Amino acid sequence: MKNVFSVDLESWYYANGYQKSISKELIEKYRTDLWNNTHCILDLLGKYNTKATFFVLGRLAEAEPDLIHEIAGRGHEIACHGFEHRSLREMNSGDFRKDLELSINAIYNACGVVPKGYRAPYFSIEKDTQWAFDVLKEFNFKYDSSIQPIRFHTPYGSNGAEMKAYKHETGIIEIPLSCAEILNMRIPCSGGAYFRFYPYPMFNYLLNKCNKQGRKGIFYLHPWELGNSNPKIEVKGINKFRKYYNSNKTKERIERLFQDYKFVSMKDFINNLNL
Repeated sequence: MKNVFSVDLESWYYANGYQKSISKELIEKYRTDLWNNTHCILDLLGKYNTKATFFVLGRLAEAEPDLIHEIAGRGHEIACHGFEHRSLREMNSGDFRKDLELSINAIYNACGVVPKGYRAPYFSIEKDTQWAFDVLKEFNFKYDSSIQPIRFHTPYGSNGAEMKAYKHETGIIEIPLSCAEILNMRIPCSGGAYFRFYPYPMFNYLLNKCNKQGRKGIFYLHPWELGNSNPKIEVKGINKFRKYYNSNKTKERIERLFQDYKFVSMKDFINNLNL
């Protein structure tokens, strides 16, 4: 069974507007790490002949068009991750339209691609933000992958949501992040912090369980999760632990993942759906 590999291409200082308030030296350090870690992902994908989907932050596409152009040139799908990395819970439909328009234009200017897929920052399409599907339809998006069908940690999650890909009433295909169901509990196995926190055999067991239950694994990660040397000044305490724990092991674990499973892009996955 082929699972889905995706990358949320973002950098915290682009996402939060810090690029105007921190030193040029620090920005260049983050920029170097972004390029190095993204190329590490690209090289691993190439080594295992795998195509992925990169959900690109519009602000980053605007600042680093050459990187986006290179990713697209290597045959990977370019999708949209919004422009300012704002949660939908902080926006109304008008704000969302503006954010999408800016992001689509930035991505198109960088690589000539009009994205057909979307992933909301903080996986923030949930019960109270379903209006986002109508706006995505206005912009001719084909699919969304923003729903975490769990609810045991903030700030995101939609307990009781569908776990399989489905077609929303707007016609948008929703591809929820993956989880395995064990003893009536939903255990996430979609990547990100879970991929770093779980011992690899546990993650492997959960992803395999998810596949045996008839669902594709929808995997994601961020470039800064690959053993980066980013100055860790933007988060403290438990959030710092959550963001960086085991990042020095991520590259090795991704390689093991590619050896244990086959992956495709979101686009290729959708093309084989019968919805």
